Amino acid sequence: MKIAHLISSQIFAGIEQHVYELTSLMSNESEQFIICDEEIHHYMVGVKTTSLDIGSRYSLLNTYKIIKFLKKNNISILHCHGAKASIIGKGVKIFSSVKVVCTIHGHKKNSVDFKNMDAVIGVNKLLAENTPNGTFIPNWFNPSHEGERSSRTGPILAIGRLEKVKGFDQLIKSWININQHLEIIGPGPEEEMLNQLIQDLNLSERIKIVTNCNYTSIEEKYKTASGLIVSSLREGGPRVALEAINHEIPVLGTRVGIIPELIPNECLSEPGNQKSLQILLEEMVPMLDQLNMKGIKAALIESYSVASAAKKTMEIYETLLKASS
Repeated sequence: MKIAHLISSQIFAGIEQHVYELTSLMSNESEQFIICDEEIHHYMVGVKTTSLDIGSRYSLLNTYKIIKFLKKNNISILHCHGAKASIIGKGVKIFSSVKVVCTIHGHKKNSVDFKNMDAVIGVNKLLAENTPNGTFIPNWFNPSHEGERSSRTGPILAIGRLEKVKGFDQLIKSWININQHLEIIGPGPEEEMLNQLIQDLNLSERIKIVTNCNYTSIEEKYKTASGLIVSSLREGGPRVALEAINHEIPVLGTRVGIIPELIPNECLSEPGNQKSLQILLEEMVPMLDQLNMKGIKAALIESYSVASAAKKTMEIYETLLKASS
């Protein structure tokens, strides 16, 4: 069995780490390839990787290049990750006999891009239930990334692409009465606007935006982080919450994706409601040290393991290939 995974992004973040960890483990059972942009190629150490300038999701030339690669390497299944890659996968399915699987990593208003896929994986139950051929396989804890915590004296973190959907503008506005340091980590188009908002609210001494932080640097920050805030308006996972819990970092968040399954109700606010987020932060940030993250992690770790996710994903592949033989 040969599987190719398609990633369309140019930034190594949550989806890309998800694909890398999954393929690294599944390489023990089958031959795995990653098709990705040159910008993230070097992160995929130990996995067979090919670089393609993917460009537009609607380009027939891109579809042709991917089909050519699949045929040359006798690929049985193309596994697309994210909306853009899945649109490309639709073209591959039309013009080739390769089975196409896609994973929905984020909340989608409709499932039209996934309608005719051979199988669809959702990283939360709602995504899976609202999609034809959907199967729920959550993100996971990765014990190999569990570093020792030296302290909880560092800043509170908020991690993600600087996009409207992450709700960082609401987080900044909600920080007005919080007397702790916050680092918002990630690149994205809202950097200038968010920095201006921080200045306008006179929060420059308490809030810092860090855009040049890679995955290794974030792992270092986890060692001293005093908390993590997820302020998203909508989410698939989010993976960052699982990473924080894996490091026993207290997490507060909006009621999106799998967040309500991970942390107690008193640690949640309503998505898109800045007042709700502000009330949560003002009540809970002073109490972060009192959250029993070791107990929360112990209760979740079996349900959210990379080994379990890899096993379920392999079962989907095997079912598809048996049906076509």
